Amino acid sequence: MKNIRLIALLLCVLLLFSALFPVLAAEETQEPEETGATENTEPSDDYHNAVIAPEEVIFEMPEPESELMPEPSEFFYGGEYEANARAAILIELNSNSVVYALNPDMKVYPASLTKILTCILALEYGDLEDTVTVTDTALSNLDISGSSAGLVAGEQMSLRNLLYCMMLSSANEACNVAAEYVCGDIDTFVRLMNAKAAALGCKNTHFVNTHGLHNEEHYTTVRDLSTIARYAWQNEMFRKISSTAVYTVPATNKSDERPLETTNELIIDNYTKYFYSRASGIKTGFTTPAGGCLASTAADKHVEYLSVVVGCDIVHEADNSYTDERFVVTKKLFEYAFKNYSYTQVVSRLDMTDSVPVTLSAAKNFVIIRPAEDIYALLPNDYDPTLVSTSYALYNGATALEAPVEEGQLVGELTVYYNGVKIAVAPLAADISVKRSGAAYTKHRFRSFLKKYWWIFLALFILSVPVAVVLILRARNKRRHDRTMMLHRKPGQHDWGGKKK
Repeated sequence: MKNIRLIALLLCVLLLFSALFPVLAAEETQEPEETGATENTEPSDDYHNAVIAPEEVIFEMPEPESELMPEPSEFFYGGEYEANARAAILIELNSNSVVYALNPDMKVYPASLTKILTCILALEYGDLEDTVTVTDTALSNLDISGSSAGLVAGEQMSLRNLLYCMMLSSANEACNVAAEYVCGDIDTFVRLMNAKAAALGCKNTHFVNTHGLHNEEHYTTVRDLSTIARYAWQNEMFRKISSTAVYTVPATNKSDERPLETTNELIIDNYTKYFYSRASGIKTGFTTPAGGCLASTAADKHVEYLSVVVGCDIVHEADNSYTDERFVVTKKLFEYAFKNYSYTQVVSRLDMTDSVPVTLSAAKNFVIIRPAEDIYALLPNDYDPTLVSTSYALYNGATALEAPVEEGQLVGELTVYYNGVKIAVAPLAADISVKRSGAAYTKHRFRSFLKKYWWIFLALFILSVPVAVVLILRARNKRRHDRTMMLHRKPGQHDWGGKKK
């Protein structure tokens, strides 16, 4: 009898606890599941290598799930200078900011700017010391009036020298030779080019050849070209080759040594008409449908710009001279940017960003957060300080920090905007340490345990209900039976069954 009552009591307690548990779980869900923050889980803005193995391109390439090149911030279109081009874009590389754009998404023909992608793929998949051989197929289907380094079938040279021919002399045949070296045939290499462009985030680009000779299906935009150029510019060897003004290819089995001179007249100091001391790299291009094209960089102190112009004219002067507008337009774009934009401190590390709640604290239940460093951003020289604004977020989407918190611990990111456009990001740090309360932490862990394993208690509740009902009914029937036996007991009869003498 006592055992049955004890079991019934325990089941009642279990039922009561199970009934209260959903309330505890509901209270727990109102707190952040993880409030501590020691590591940023947001994707990094660093450039990634979108490498695709050549053998993979024989299969259908899926669309990339996300862009591997960060999109530039676009906040200063136009300005006081109007580029005399079909399309143009100017990007400050350190801040990844567009400071000028003209028809950035208009379909254009890239001409020899195509060779930027051909060169970087050859660098990524090749060995500069490998010997490559010029084949008949590499020389076929080329415009005899197009750019060439005079390579002939059977000629052998290092991949390094081949790339100098490609980028300085803009040799069309060198592109086909590189394509056969990397992928075995030109068509497969073109597929690799398109796959690479898509992986970098180019949305309006399609290539049908390695060199850029005109084809209606060979097109892009200056925005996509800037994406490809920004990516290639991260490669040290690409920088070296594309910034070289003159180079001599040693003698080969079919030719004497070849002196090469770049087609980019911005970087040749004996061309006083176009030479620009701040410029370096990258590539020129020209076809009649495309017009004059140029991708170039220029740097001064902490600022570095990338310009891409397409569709520039060659202007013939009255004295029978001419002006190549692609160099003039590019130089004016650089001068416009250097004159009108500079890096300015917009936030100090001494500035208080906010006070943030701290849970499980032994004493202080909040902490002040500040920028971990001074923040500089590229802004117009005449910018309006009232248009600068900030917002912040703790790591992992937290709304509070969880003790312990260490002084100087990075806990979130501060984003700076100018006129509503993001211009800078910096880490946020706690300015003091906050110790953790042992009792509060134990309680938190217990409640987290209950929240995690609530289904066990729900299962026990469901299983215990019929058992409890059966036991309660049995106990009630037992009491009724005992009462009935007492009423029918003979006078003088004791509980142990004996009789009174």
